[in-house]
Amino acid sequence: MNLSKIPKHLREKIDSIPLKPGVYKMKDIEGNIIYVGKSKTLKSRVKSYFYTNHEWRKLKLLVFHIHDIDYIVTDTHLEALILECTLIKKLKPIYNSQFKNHKKYMYLKINDFNKFKPIWMVEEREDANCFGPYRSKGILEEVIKFFQKIYPITKCEGIYKFTYKIFPENIKEDTFEKNKESLIEIFSIRQCMEKFLLQIETKMMDAAGNCQFETASIYRDMQGYMKYLYNTKSSEANDFEGRKILMGEKIDDGYKIFFISNGSIILKRKYKYLLSDELEGFLADANELEGRLLDMKNEKRALDFKSIVYGEIKDQESKTVVFLEDENYLKLFIDKLQRL
Repeated sequence: MNLSKIPKHLREKIDSIPLKPGVYKMKDIEGNIIYVGKSKTLKSRVKSYFYTNHEWRKLKLLVFHIHDIDYIVTDTHLEALILECTLIKKLKPIYNSQFKNHKKYMYLKINDFNKFKPIWMVEEREDANCFGPYRSKGILEEVIKFFQKIYPITKCEGIYKFTYKIFPENIKEDTFEKNKESLIEIFSIRQCMEKFLLQIETKMMDAAGNCQFETASIYRDMQGYMKYLYNTKSSEANDFEGRKILMGEKIDDGYKIFFISNGSIILKRKYKYLLSDELEGFLADANELEGRLLDMKNEKRALDFKSIVYGEIKDQESKTVVFLEDENYLKLFIDKLQRL
């Protein structure tokens, strides 16, 4: 669409949007917010909706129904991401699909003895043998079927042994506990999940080599499903989970500082200058807030925010990240941030 063909009030609104990070809200003619988005450069992103010839039908419909645009400027891209997620959860705009339905996220539970299923799906965390939450209910259903058909899983010399069967084997109490031990290891220990994934790949290659292509395709699909579970507790999350992090970014009028614990932003502040005594005060305030705020977190709702925070921590091109267990972390943080 050519910009000259859109209404004058929208062209004026687009012209007024700054080239700064933030969130934009698309509204229809009745004032309903139909889409929420974010960008490192608001003006360029919003303009692209009207300047680009979109092929995706849903995007064309969105652009057709845009009557007005509001925006909120943030200091950093991380704050734009967090605000976008918060607004989508609150407003549930019709054209947004991501982040809206965290209440539907599910857990996998490794059962006590059960004649029918060694693993089950539950809506809430019930005990230490519940894993998740996971976003895709459909994938969890496939995983549950798979573990019925490879029962029992045994472990020998560090290798998980199992065979895929067309029909599930009857679950017997004498083998159930060994199978349960294997499942708990696979789901709770990252290295065990990696070993299990390697075994699935080996089984897939063997089946393909023996021209058992249907079985090979089952192992291939399950490899994808298990990688989804593994990546939900991704390497980044495992690296950062449970750690206290000081993150900073240079902005137009100074620096924005974040205190992050267990994937949650506990406190953030803006400083014109980086002074040790002010940052020590910031850390003291953050530590005081930490326990109280983390206790209030909803695990399902927090999953999306954790993914955002961990992604930003990993992307250190324009920011400084130090861990509070690092030696001389405050001096290191100031030195690195001043060099940005």
